Amino acid sequence: MSARARRRGPAPAAALVALALGACGPYAEVAQKLDVTARVAGDTWIAADGAEVRVLLVGTSSSDGSTPFAFTSMQMPISAGTSASTLQGTWAETGSEGRATLRVEREYTLPDERTTSLLSRRGAWRTDERRTLQLTVIRDGGRLVLAGDAALAGTYAAFGAALARLGTATARDAACAFQIANLGIRSSEIRIIGFGGPGMTQYQRAETYVGTVAGNLRVSQSGFTHNTTTILYSAFEDLGGARVDGPQVTDANSGGDGHMSGVLTFVLQPRSPDGSAATPVTGSIDYGGAGNPADAVQISNGSASGGVYVVSIEGGGSARVSPETPPSPSVAECLRLP
Repeated sequence: MSARARRRGPAPAAALVALALGACGPYAEVAQKLDVTARVAGDTWIAADGAEVRVLLVGTSSSDGSTPFAFTSMQMPISAGTSASTLQGTWAETGSEGRATLRVEREYTLPDERTTSLLSRRGAWRTDERRTLQLTVIRDGGRLVLAGDAALAGTYAAFGAALARLGTATARDAACAFQIANLGIRSSEIRIIGFGGPGMTQYQRAETYVGTVAGNLRVSQSGFTHNTTTILYSAFEDLGGARVDGPQVTDANSGGDGHMSGVLTFVLQPRSPDGSAATPVTGSIDYGGAGNPADAVQISNGSASGGVYVVSIEGGGSARVSPETPPSPSVAECLRLP
């Protein structure tokens, strides 16, 4: 990880709360609701370019030919992830030449603020300014090839079919299971307004966010000088075929230093060549060191800075994954992406 930036001493709790609530209140901007996510029931596609992982969800077309879509770009130079963004809107394909028009209705941004003092961070935010993107779309068997906009361009694999390449027996398999399940966790954080910054104190009043595909999460915070933030996932899916359940808990002081706990379970659902469900990969991610507090994921200045994710596949392998090091294996290697 990058070296920690020099920080001011912890601010008084009252000042921290005033800063967060004054900046965000119960809304990200004036009259802007916290969660406006539309469900996208359809296909999930995945691509990777170096440390960037791209996930595209394209829903079922309506009678007017348009369909909801969600596109998420995640920078994953380390297993904890750094920056990320999400676009949501409608997708319309016209004619026989593979032309598609994407009408973006909202954009979420989670910047890399690891070297910024916690109290100076913005955290995740959303803009609702509409814009249009033009793409060329080619479907080739189990692949989707996009061109025309550099942010989305690439060769995508069908996510369910790619999951069929996962193993279950070894430590490598368990590390892969973590990297894939973590994509859905990471993408959820992008839409939690204020995530990663002082705006998280607004969740002294708990709020619920829906999964793009299914389920929901509930985020809450308690305490002032010492804060406990709980994100409770319930059958949550941001990628069709990757479900997580359970609590992710962070205990930290007002300077953002502390540790994590909680155990999430995951279900990764591969698809056979005929599209039917194959045997799922199930397991757990323990943020609290699996009974050894020394191994709990450590938080410094609001970012993961040590410890390990303890990952276990039911009836199979286990692994200890550092949040600070590059994903090993990478998502592309785990899923054998093009």
